[in-house]
Amino acid sequence: MAVLLLCAVGLLSCSQQAPPPQSAAPAQTAAVPPATQSAPVAAQAILASAQYSLDPDLRCDLLEVKRVSGGALRIRWRIVNTAGAQQTGLVAGSQPKSIGYDFSWGDIYYIDPAENKKYNFLTDAEGNRILEVWYGTLPAGEQRLNWAKFPAPPPTTATISVIIPKFAPFEDVPVAQ
Repeated sequence: MAVLLLCAVGLLSCSQQAPPPQSAAPAQTAAVPPATQSAPVAAQAILASAQYSLDPDLRCDLLEVKRVSGGALRIRWRIVNTAGAQQTGLVAGSQPKSIGYDFSWGDIYYIDPAENKKYNFLTDAEGNRILEVWYGTLPAGEQRLNWAKFPAPPPTTATISVIIPKFAPFEDVPVAQ
């Protein structure tokens, strides 16, 4: 019985927390130079996402479909390698999983379903593509932003289908003004 009483007293004393010590001097926080502080990254709105047809760890996030000056339509997206570390054995350490991504230029386009018309990206007078599109091997946890300009659909078109190579089509995407 005495043992039970001692255990109960011990449990009660363990569950009580001592008040924090009061100091006469005000608490000081360490100042971090601005160069070492990391600013929070603004959350990017995602219109839609799709998995890569050859590897589900590669994702495409559609970020923007917007009419811009000059009668153009700008489409922005990012490619993200969502893979974590890949196990290579019981004793060996893990190695990140890189994913290769490649495509044909003609496979980047959008479709205006109201007009039943396909639009390819714009080129300048010298035939240069007006876009910034990444391809290659993407290390685990990394992402690449991409954009391309296209001829804008008619003003009456409210939604389009965006085709990014080797990802499922992004259907009924609203066109922002």
